Amino acid sequence: MTDSIAATFAKRLKAARALRGLSQRSLGGMVSGDKASGSARINRYEQTVNRADMDTAAALAQALHVPLAYLFAEEEDQADLLLAFDKLSKSERAELLNLAKHMVDDKAKE
Repeated sequence: MTDSIAATFAKRLKAARALRGLSQRSLGGMVSGDKASGSARINRYEQTVNRADMDTAAALAQALHVPLAYLFAEEEDQADLLLAFDKLSKSERAELLNLAKHMVDDKAKE
């Protein structure tokens, strides 16, 4: 882990916003109801000037349609896995989780 959690959050927030094709103004308006001040808030989060509290982080994740954990994922593969996992059905998630557990168990036996 080389980035601070604030830098990680900022990077993931920018990436999720780009993924959804939203401007800072649009996202700010979705979360705060006021596009003008909301835009400034989003900019400050993305520039690591301010830190979002947990309720705000959850609201941002919901507006961006990403899991909250994605905004805090320290590694790229973790972030990608969280986005992919979020798109799976409940049964597909259970299957993937079972596979991962078997892989860990097999690795422990080596």
